[in-house]
Amino acid sequence: MKLKLMSVMLIVTLSVLSCVSIQAQEKVQLEAPKQPDLLAELKESPDGVLRVKTTANGAFESLVVKSSVEVEDVLGGEKGKRMARKEAEIQCKRLLSQWLQENCVFAELSNNTKTIITKGESTKDAAGNTVNIRNQQGTEVKVLSESSASESHAVLKGLNVVVSEIPEGSKEFVLIMALTQKSLNQSNAVNDALSSKSSGTSTSGTGTNSDRPAPETKVNRSVLDDIR
Repeated sequence: MKLKLMSVMLIVTLSVLSCVSIQAQEKVQLEAPKQPDLLAELKESPDGVLRVKTTANGAFESLVVKSSVEVEDVLGGEKGKRMARKEAEIQCKRLLSQWLQENCVFAELSNNTKTIITKGESTKDAAGNTVNIRNQQGTEVKVLSESSASESHAVLKGLNVVVSEIPEGSKEFVLIMALTQKSLNQSNAVNDALSSKSSGTSTSGTGTNSDRPAPETKVNRSVLDDIR
C-alpha cells in the first residue's frame, strides 16, 4: 500500500516538474529579444533612408538611414576606422537631407510640434517600400519652408547612431543612424533655447599601424528600441 502511494506521489511530482519546465521554456521564448532580427534586416538593406514608421494616425514616428564606407588603412587600421566613421556619418546626413528635400516638407502641428510630412500622397524609401507620412487626425497643419535651415539643422542634430560595424573579414565600415519624432522634438527645443547658436567639437588621436581595421560591432540599444 505504501509502495503504491509513493508511486502515485512520484508520478504527480514528475508531472508538476514537467509543467514548470514547459512554462519556463515558453517564458524564455516569449521574452527572447527581437533586436538581432532587426539588426540583420537593417544590415542587409541598401544605403539610404529606410524603415520609415508612422503612428496609427499617419504622423511621423521614426526612420533609419544607412551608409557604407570603405576603410582606407594606408595610414593604419585605427586611423582609417576613425576617418571611415566620420565619412559614413557625413554620408548618412547627406542621404537623409537629399531624401527629405526631394520627398518631404517640414510642418508645424497645432500643438507647436514640428515634424515632417511627405509632399505627395506617398513616396519610396531606399529599399523601394512605400512611405506615406501624413497627419490624419484633422488637426491644423502649417507647412513650413521646404528650405528651412533651422529645421534641417534640427533634423541632422536629431540623428542618433543605432549601430556601427566593421564585419569580420571586411574593410567596410557600416553606420546606421535613426531619427525619431522624440529626438527631433529634443533637437528643436535645443535650437530654440540656443537661438540659432551652434558649437562643435573635434577629436584627434593616433592609431596603431595595423594594416587592417579590427572587426567591431557597437549597438545603441535604447535607440534601437525607439525605432522598433
